[in-house]
Amino acid sequence: MTLYCEQQMPEAIVRAFVAAWHGPDLDRVCALLGEDVAYHNIPMEPLNGKPAVESYLRSAGPFEESDWELLHIAAAGEHVLTERVDRMRVGGKSIALPLMGIFRVKDGLIREWRDYFDLAMYRSQIA
Repeated sequence: MTLYCEQQMPEAIVRAFVAAWHGPDLDRVCALLGEDVAYHNIPMEPLNGKPAVESYLRSAGPFEESDWELLHIAAAGEHVLTERVDRMRVGGKSIALPLMGIFRVKDGLIREWRDYFDLAMYRSQIA
């Protein structure tokens, strides 16, 4: 039973993270990040450490609304893969961004987070 729970924990953390983007609740989002988190919103520059990531997330919008639709999720050990459509409203504009994300969860916190998306698609919707 312990092994099963340990295997499910990273997926549960990522599901909670995705759910926290409804609204969004940035306090809940940031509470799930480790102090040493590495975030790479590919193709943008990577960010390292919770203060840098939290600062970016709080300034990225501001998000008037946000909701991440989780299409598929797969977990193996500490790693969790997600296929999502991130929906948000920024500056009165609705954006729907399909993407793939990978997370590494350790000790109940997200330590690595990478999202792969089409920057041109994002820019065309925000323009």
